[in-house]
Amino acid sequence: MSSEFAAELAGAFLDDFYTECDEHLTAIRDGLVTLEGSIGRAQPDPTAVEKLFRSFHSFKGNSAIVGLRAGEELAHAAEDFLRELSHNKVTLTSEALDLLMSTTQRLEQVAACHRESKPGPEVASLVAQLSHFSGQLPDEPVPAEGRPTPDQTAQPVSSDEIEEARSQGLLVMRFEFRPNRELDQRGVNVNSVRARIGTVGEILQAKPHVNPDGVIFEFIVALETTPADIAAWEDDGIKIESVEASSAAPQVSDHNVETSRTFLEPEASQGLFVAPSHVVRVDLSRLDDLMRITGEMVIHRARLEDQINRLSARHPNAEVRSLLEVNTALGRDLRELRESIMRVRLVPVAEIFARMPFVVRDLARETGKKVQLTFSGQQTEIDKYVVERLKDPLLHLVRNSISHGVEPPEERVAAGKPAQATLFLRASAIGDTVLIELGDDGRGIDVEAVTRRAASLGFPVTAAISDTEVLELICTPGFSTRDEADRGAGRGVGMAVVRNAVRELGGTLSMETERGQGVRFSLRLPLTLAIADVFILSAQDQTCAVPQSFVQEIVQMNNDQVRWINDTEVIPYQKGILPLIRLRSMFGFENSPQATLPVLVLSSERGQTGLVVDRIHGQREVVVRALRDPLIQVQGIAGATELGDGRPVLILDGAALTTGVARPHANGNLPSMTPAPVAITV
Repeated sequence: MSSEFAAELAGAFLDDFYTECDEHLTAIRDGLVTLEGSIGRAQPDPTAVEKLFRSFHSFKGNSAIVGLRAGEELAHAAEDFLRELSHNKVTLTSEALDLLMSTTQRLEQVAACHRESKPGPEVASLVAQLSHFSGQLPDEPVPAEGRPTPDQTAQPVSSDEIEEARSQGLLVMRFEFRPNRELDQRGVNVNSVRARIGTVGEILQAKPHVNPDGVIFEFIVALETTPADIAAWEDDGIKIESVEASSAAPQVSDHNVETSRTFLEPEASQGLFVAPSHVVRVDLSRLDDLMRITGEMVIHRARLEDQINRLSARHPNAEVRSLLEVNTALGRDLRELRESIMRVRLVPVAEIFARMPFVVRDLARETGKKVQLTFSGQQTEIDKYVVERLKDPLLHLVRNSISHGVEPPEERVAAGKPAQATLFLRASAIGDTVLIELGDDGRGIDVEAVTRRAASLGFPVTAAISDTEVLELICTPGFSTRDEADRGAGRGVGMAVVRNAVRELGGTLSMETERGQGVRFSLRLPLTLAIADVFILSAQDQTCAVPQSFVQEIVQMNNDQVRWINDTEVIPYQKGILPLIRLRSMFGFENSPQATLPVLVLSSERGQTGLVVDRIHGQREVVVRALRDPLIQVQGIAGATELGDGRPVLILDGAALTTGVARPHANGNLPSMTPAPVAITV
């Protein structure tokens, strides 16, 4: 179908097209992970090949409908390769799988550019490479008519860049590589050539040329001296010549640089078409409006309940009791409405995990490290809003693990470890919160190096530094143990981004590390940012709330049961002891003179803590307001809300209370309730 028709398509139709693109690309990612196990086999997994073929075919058909020529051609080339693969006419190699991964990413870029009405990336080089692997090049060259060539989409390199390199005493040379079957059998391909060139100089530009004889890859390189073994380069199909500023090659766009995509291990037997006819696609902003209205209704019902309770205290009659019954039924229906809206907003955390496996693959290949990524809990559901804002933080953590934590294979073997490191991603739901863990079995964080670096930058450090304090240091903007940055890490902004993103979502970030054994980061996040069930508590004249999801049970404590162990109050509990935190101490009040006090047993994956309060007023459904201003963020406080009387109420952070982050000292003071000094790097 022509592009003119595509311009007249209704917005809703195009939204469906883009959504289906995402669905097909997700199915392709799943299939490629399954297909990876067939590398080198005479017979690849026929089910995986068939699913991939159908997904590429559907993507091609949809692209043709909206006039997306580039997507149609690239998907068609992938379809041809998979057809040859299913007929056992070609063998699946790691290079071919990498090419399919790059094709998947390019298709995603093509669709994204079309949606934003921007010029799309070039696809000619990938079409040529797919045809080469399919056996169509050089015998059956891909026609160039109707397809933008790299020269039409790339911008020429400036003479200033070349002159700048020469002013530094460097030579600027052109490396041209023409792949063929013989070279490919010897392991000489564009990836190995790029890596080889990178050892002799800096690649300024890379660009593929497509012509009837095949594809030629051109690299503009700045290097100190001309390679002495030019004959060996020529034997591998690489031609080297000098470059003049005026005749420099066009610059390749970022889209032309081959990168790996991220995929997710497939769950058992997922259907190909995940949007059946009875499913209605709803824009997330509309669900946001529904949740906002529901939150306002919760507040209004709380105010209504407060007024009815006051009226009941003054006039306990039948009419008031009827109002109480109506209010109770209204609360029940409102809860069902809120839960129904939440079920619509929830999506599997797999949407985040899906972007990680081949990021790991790409970085591991670049650094020469061996890393395997394992998953668990991919189907754990979380609010779509939270998912979208967690993608970058998790990507930073993955990059840091490979750059800082994972050792080279020879170092791991020398330390008695397997040559291949393990990086894990886990997700689990705990009440109204979701716990996401990311860790590795690498060298762990070098605490001494961190403290030395912190001291050199003027940060106050102690001799016995805890994991929490180490985390605070590495999350400081501008802090890095590296002197030079690379693609994976070293700029001193990644961990600060992670912490800020988690805080803005109303969550907490914690870390555990052991030298030589690895590191684990834990992100605890609310299932939703809007409404939560809480217990309303008070200490003296202060009222606060604690999320119900953290409360395991409520017990009574006698003051004569309290004992002191390592400057911490404890009481006997079940078959052990329970450390205590007094709510009065958190707010700087004297301990209660009452002999018996209620204790809420708070529980998380890190342990248990008893929260001693003066009174428990009951359970309420409240609208959560996150504290996003760093000047008012303190340890132990997760957010705020308001009750029916309009008074603001703080919501305690159950995770901080159970991990000891907000534990009072023996003198009853709680320094962590006071905002820590903010370090600013200019």
